[in-house]
Amino acid sequence: MSFSNPAANALSRGFTAGSSNSEISSLHSEKPRDVETPIIERVPDATALIKGKDEALQLLSGNRGPPIPFTVEEDARLLRKIDKHLMPIMFIIYFLQLMDKQTLAFSSVFGISRDTHLEGDEYSLLGSIVYIAQIVMQPLSAYLLIRMRLSLYVPLILGGFEASIQAAFMLTTQIWYRRREQGVRLAVWFSNNGWVNIFGSLVMYGLGHVHSKELHPYQLIFLVLGSITFVVGILSFWVFPDNPVRCKFLTKEEKIMTIERVRANQQGLESKQFKMRQLLEMVLDIKSWCWMLLMFLLSVPTGGVAAFGPLIIHGFGFDQLTVLLLLMPYGVVQLLSLSLGSWACNHFRLKSPIVLIALLPCITASAILLSVGRTQKEKPILLAAYYLLASQNILTPTIMNWHTANVAGHTKKATSTSMMLTGYMIGSMTGPLLFTPKDQPYYRKGILALLICHCGAALLLVITVAYLSYLNEKKRRHRIARGKEGKIIDYSLMTTAEIENMRNEGIDVATGKQAFEDLTDLQNDEFVVRDFFIALNSFLIA
Repeated sequence: MSFSNPAANALSRGFTAGSSNSEISSLHSEKPRDVETPIIERVPDATALIKGKDEALQLLSGNRGPPIPFTVEEDARLLRKIDKHLMPIMFIIYFLQLMDKQTLAFSSVFGISRDTHLEGDEYSLLGSIVYIAQIVMQPLSAYLLIRMRLSLYVPLILGGFEASIQAAFMLTTQIWYRRREQGVRLAVWFSNNGWVNIFGSLVMYGLGHVHSKELHPYQLIFLVLGSITFVVGILSFWVFPDNPVRCKFLTKEEKIMTIERVRANQQGLESKQFKMRQLLEMVLDIKSWCWMLLMFLLSVPTGGVAAFGPLIIHGFGFDQLTVLLLLMPYGVVQLLSLSLGSWACNHFRLKSPIVLIALLPCITASAILLSVGRTQKEKPILLAAYYLLASQNILTPTIMNWHTANVAGHTKKATSTSMMLTGYMIGSMTGPLLFTPKDQPYYRKGILALLICHCGAALLLVITVAYLSYLNEKKRRHRIARGKEGKIIDYSLMTTAEIENMRNEGIDVATGKQAFEDLTDLQNDEFVVRDFFIALNSFLIA
């Protein structure tokens, strides 16, 4: 898709840092441009030109004035400023959401089933029912993500439903950060899975020593956390930022720099127009189903362990309060595995090998828990195996990041994200149902399900990599057939310093000519799908 008049062509050509006024006005010039500072001239009736396209074009078309500096130092300063305003609020919101859910698992060792007269599989269903509500909300959630501002969507969902905070945060990460930066930022707020096990265990351990005639310990924590979540939901109306075009903490020059620095993503920012064509493409796109199935297979184990983890440890022969203390090292291992995994993904610019490596200890742990008895002398090996399961904490955020980097077109991004998270929620709902009280202390059916799901995820991972490689080869042939360069380097995987070094060596790194036209990853022939071979090539070049 392209604009049909010369003024619009000035926008769709893409702006590399350093475009001058004369270059913009010379609409058909193909001369190489210095990429130090961006400048965009105002075009007539810009709103009419960009209707149905990305909001970033509105700001770019309205800019006039002197060139805006875009050095490596300026880029680093801007990135720190973005982190300062985004990461803390995302961390707090996700922490509260996870604490609300994990409190049920903590409560299981204090007799919530007994106090509420739960029988049979009713506790398992209690651990699943929140995800049933979230699945029901997903279609509406996907639509609202397209039509609403993120600063309104997040507090609405947090305070009202908690239906899909992950979806909003994934889109936020995609909008604000370059592909190379997204994995680490996603890992920051996802690390709360570990912090909740550490902090939540301490809180519940302390409350376990409180003896009250009016309230049980778990009732007190439910009331406190629910109140805090409600208040934070209201406050986030004012503190959660919109996209770079609408946010209030950046100057106009910084907004343009923010837009330009994510141009290489080829994913744009936002378009508030719901496009049925993009929805249909998402449904017919094989990789949409790959992401959904991967998330389902990985979420069955995490959902089961989240709801029944304390009871699994209790089945090893530990008392109630000791179980809470033993959950803390599990949280530490979660944090360590997530930190190591996100560092490896960022350093080597690879996703699939990291996921495959992280699956190995999960498979090993499931096999040990399935085969080892529950005697006193076997406690250490059982506990070690349980802690090995914590390595699965890197799997979900890595798949989320992999998906986020490989989908473009705002309607397609929102609906594909919701579809993937539907797989996550179905898996999280299914996991607790596979663990039943009658199977304690071994929980063989549930642990066998963990083993099957982890092995199935490894197989599907290989299939997904093969399909993504096929898509890149297909696009390469398509570009050559249209007279374009067949090989495209994904500069969004590189640091600003690496790109600057390439420019100094005389390499043309201009990219993103169609980045803000709200094209999908399949429509945009410049969009490079991140597969194993593309990422490896980027790592070797840098």
